[in-house]
Amino acid sequence: MRRLTLLSVTMLAPLLGAVGRAQAEELPPVPIITQVATDDRAVDGVADPAVPVTVAEPASEVRPKREKYPLLPIGGRAAIERGYHIQRALGASGMLIHNVQNMSSRNLAIAIAKGEDPPEGGPLLEVPFVTTTQMESHSSNSEFKADVWLFPFLNLFAGIGKVKGHVNVGVDIDLDAFVPFPFCRPAKPCGHTQLPFKADIDNSSFTFGSILGYGSDSWFAALSLAKTISVAKKDRSDMQMTNIAARAGPRFSLGGDTILTPYVGANYFDMDVTVSGLVRSGALFEDGDSVGLRYKVDLSSRHPWAGIAGANLELSSHWAMQAEYNLGQESNRFVLSLTFRP
Repeated sequence: MRRLTLLSVTMLAPLLGAVGRAQAEELPPVPIITQVATDDRAVDGVADPAVPVTVAEPASEVRPKREKYPLLPIGGRAAIERGYHIQRALGASGMLIHNVQNMSSRNLAIAIAKGEDPPEGGPLLEVPFVTTTQMESHSSNSEFKADVWLFPFLNLFAGIGKVKGHVNVGVDIDLDAFVPFPFCRPAKPCGHTQLPFKADIDNSSFTFGSILGYGSDSWFAALSLAKTISVAKKDRSDMQMTNIAARAGPRFSLGGDTILTPYVGANYFDMDVTVSGLVRSGALFEDGDSVGLRYKVDLSSRHPWAGIAGANLELSSHWAMQAEYNLGQESNRFVLSLTFRP
């Protein structure tokens, strides 16, 4: 004697999970026939081959989809699982920077001669009768920068570029202290003469720095630190720049992946420049002689602090543009950049 048991698919729903439940609700109950071993003709647990038997297949386990996470930044998986949006780790940028800054001088050393040029390679001395007046740097920097988000909150970058421009330096010479009697005498003093000159800048620059950043979908804040070393071919206008900046602002979604981020902040931009060279005056004395001046002077930013106003436009997860203006008491700086993140 055999006993047949009828099972509906709906009875298996608890074993299939949510997907199984949805399928069970869509399908009508289908009987599955299984055999209960009550047949006295079964031998050693083997059913009579003459009796057809249908065995239900076990439900396959539904495996969760495995997410793919980038290798960088370190800790990026944990940040994504907590709901944070993180940028693509690697980036490449093209930058244009124009800077105008008033400078202070120190360590002015000269060699001065009447009617001829001081010998090249001769000693340069600090003298009290030669002082500097106007000092202003005009420089334009075109730079390629590569960066990586090492952690979700820490970006490291390095750049190489070209700096071109000039430094305007005014020099005041007390001719009475420089030229002895009889050329300059109390009855007919020579007085002072202004000898302005322009030191050209044509340097290769190397930049290293980092950014600490934090934010959400609606705001951001960042602190950056960068050091730039700019080297001239003949040690005529070596430059070092230290840039520390804090920025913060809101983030506005413009639809899709397009995000506009205006921001404000403060910037400490300290520039140290060493300039050297040779300058000649016109005729200064009764005999028609001129003055030749070989010089070397160190210049630094007079007022390095400035305010920041700018905006960043993320066109997609790959492309972004930035424009920024820095305005200080005796400086102004403009920055343009285009960034690609593969």
